[in-house]
Amino acid sequence: MAENFKNLLVFDASTANVFFGGISGSSLIFKAENFEKSKLGRFLPEIFAETVSPLEISADTRVIIGNGPGAFTGIKTGTAFFLAYIYSRGVTEVETVSSFSFVSALADFDSNDFRIVLIPFNKGEYFAAVMNRENRILKSDIFIKPPYENIPGFFSGFAGKTVDIVSALRCGDEILPELKKVFNINKLQFEGFKFDPKKFETLTDTKVVGITKEPYIINHVVMPANLDRNSSFYVAGEL
Repeated sequence: MAENFKNLLVFDASTANVFFGGISGSSLIFKAENFEKSKLGRFLPEIFAETVSPLEISADTRVIIGNGPGAFTGIKTGTAFFLAYIYSRGVTEVETVSSFSFVSALADFDSNDFRIVLIPFNKGEYFAAVMNRENRILKSDIFIKPPYENIPGFFSGFAGKTVDIVSALRCGDEILPELKKVFNINKLQFEGFKFDPKKFETLTDTKVVGITKEPYIINHVVMPANLDRNSSFYVAGEL
């Protein structure tokens, strides 16, 4: 199975914590770098290029990119840079995958059958998904916002389960007490992520797209849920 990992590069910018890692030959790298506010466009190119310099990136490199959901500006900026960088190295196709799956593949799994993956959006707002221990999405694209009274309904069928909570960013204290009312929470993971190439081989929701044929590959928020305060949903899609 190791043959599949001689040339692999992964990237996700769905939150202010940008994840990227890869392996080629004997070199394996991984970095989780926080780019708050306007720092992404300014500092990502240099930090990314320096970090991946040990890797051989070419047309043969297998590339997996998280396509959201998440903060649209961050995903757009990070993805635009990343696609331009790998295209300059000869890569013309990438595999897109849900950012829920991407973040889940970086997290540790205890003995529980389920985990809740949270992707922070605006203040107090989150996208959420239910994953099983094989990193398969059981329910996704749940949009949670204050005052959180709909949380039991969103997770219907999973209430009372023992779960791990995983988030690419540290969650605010406002949502955890509400989740504790629905689930038996075993573990919280907001840091300590690790890149294991084998976990990325088993991701199931991948889609191969051509960079020049489908330049907008992100599963972004077309109409943010807070655009209309009467709405409790968002519209996702590919342009």
